[in-house]
Amino acid sequence: MSGQPPQRRPTNVGSILLTSQENDALYAYLGKKCTTLSSAVVQVYAGDRNSSWKKRCCGVACLVKDISLRSYFIRVYDLKDGKNLFEQEFYNDFAIRFPRSYFLTFAGDASQMGLNFASEEEAKRFREVANDLLVKRQRKTGLMMILLKVQFNSERQNHKKNKRNPEKSHFKHLDF
Repeated sequence: MSGQPPQRRPTNVGSILLTSQENDALYAYLGKKCTTLSSAVVQVYAGDRNSSWKKRCCGVACLVKDISLRSYFIRVYDLKDGKNLFEQEFYNDFAIRFPRSYFLTFAGDASQMGLNFASEEEAKRFREVANDLLVKRQRKTGLMMILLKVQFNSERQNHKKNKRNPEKSHFKHLDF
């Protein structure tokens, strides 16, 4: 016994605009290893070269924790077909902006992307969950950078010591 309770899998969070049956269908489309932390009815827009928005699709946007891929995604599903219409992974330095209370933007893989929310309440909830997630990731990344720096400095010090005494360096290399 390690003394820590086992981590519980987060429960799916559905859209307030969908029926319970529609939300259940959405959860089934996600699969067993994925959880939606926030869901909302949206239109997906892509920015073009003329600084205007072009509508790509409509569906339910989910902020997905994908356990099998060990990452987070924004995925948009078509409830009629169960198809994944759009996907964007939360990459390092991923940032979202809300130029309007109902409109979220982010840099996608190919262009600037936008989500136009059908409900300002869903937009607010989505923003809060996404911001919390991004803050946690930044803290984790910051901690990892500190640990890597400490490890790097430690290895540099050991390398300097071994340069001063070449015999020890040779034996260390041979694992003696």
